[in-house]
Amino acid sequence: MRWNRLQTARREELKIAVVVFCFPPNKGNIGTAAELDVFPSVMGILRKLKDDGYDVEVPESADSLREMLLGSEAEGYGTTANVLYKMSVDEFFQKCPYVEDIEREWGRAPGEINSFDGKLLIQGIRLGKVFLGVQPTFGYEGDPMRLLMARSGAPHHGFAAFYTFIEKVFKADAVIHVGTHGSLEFMPGKQVGLSEKCWPDRLIGELPNVYIYSVNNPSEGSIAKRRSYAELISYLTPPVENAGLYKELAGLKELLSDYRQARDEKEREHLFAAIEESAVRLHLDAN
Repeated sequence: MRWNRLQTARREELKIAVVVFCFPPNKGNIGTAAELDVFPSVMGILRKLKDDGYDVEVPESADSLREMLLGSEAEGYGTTANVLYKMSVDEFFQKCPYVEDIEREWGRAPGEINSFDGKLLIQGIRLGKVFLGVQPTFGYEGDPMRLLMARSGAPHHGFAAFYTFIEKVFKADAVIHVGTHGSLEFMPGKQVGLSEKCWPDRLIGELPNVYIYSVNNPSEGSIAKRRSYAELISYLTPPVENAGLYKELAGLKELLSDYRQARDEKEREHLFAAIEESAVRLHLDAN
């Protein structure tokens, strides 16, 4: 039914959640993904949505978008990104039916991750009817395999609150995960034939999940399809080639090569002086 609504509803009525990742968790890593320039890519998504009739506020540039997401108030909450919404524990219990299961693993809500002053913090910004959010950490950064793909266990309160907000507060019609990769699809539960007790199933619910995923990682892409019901949109990896040297470094390399091959003593002295002069200009003499 949710996928059908994307086809039949008026586009200006639809709400879209766009999710980016941050690992390891700090401001410098917001918008990380394998071989993808995330913020220009998100800008491309926003512009395309705008052109297609969705209700979207498009920032001036990718840099502006990044600054908006980092937020001026983040430091006050001890977060890596702007805090858009503060969810009370009462609201969390009302909207998330799995809080007691999480409390058995992480203690009483709201817990210590993505929380402040007794409330759960949802990091992101609102751009018209688009929510751009930062997926919370999975809680065991020092030992990720302790939680990822475990048969038992649970995501922390902040992680569950994030997807609860997307579906039941923001009321998104679809979610777009940007880049390879996040941790939703690696949450505890069965590997195949997921049930209502598996955390990827619980978290994504019935939301259409579009996942922008690297074409060179089909093995983990299949996990995203199998465990978070994702519709993958592949992106190509950038070509890699030898960059070589630039500017005067290339000239210095030629001088060194000529010096090694020179047999005449006067020529070697002349080349050596030229090498020293070039090294000083390039500030290599200090090393």
